[in-house]
Amino acid sequence: MIIEIDEELFIKVKQIIKGRNISIFEQLENIKILNTVATDNTLQQARELKTQRVKQSIKETIKELLSKDISPTKYKINKSTGIAFITLNKYYDDILEEVKNEKIITTTI
Repeated sequence: MIIEIDEELFIKVKQIIKGRNISIFEQLENIKILNTVATDNTLQQARELKTQRVKQSIKETIKELLSKDISPTKYKINKSTGIAFITLNKYYDDILEEVKNEKIITTTI
């Protein structure tokens, strides 16, 4: 879990807990301060990776439907992948256009 707390406030909380519950104090002592820039990068990288996976899944499903001569619709992709319609609405048109362009390029070569 990642939380943000003022360092001075955290030290005060530890001092209050130290007098009341030594086991909780020891757990608080083991908490390490993270560099917020590194944390932000890590979260951003995780989001980007998930987005890439979702886009790849949509793309593969569109290709699969087209190879079976089935018109790829958002509904069919949702049923096949379980990807939410909100997410499909973000990426569907661009990915469909990309797949169609790839298909045109491979058929002309």
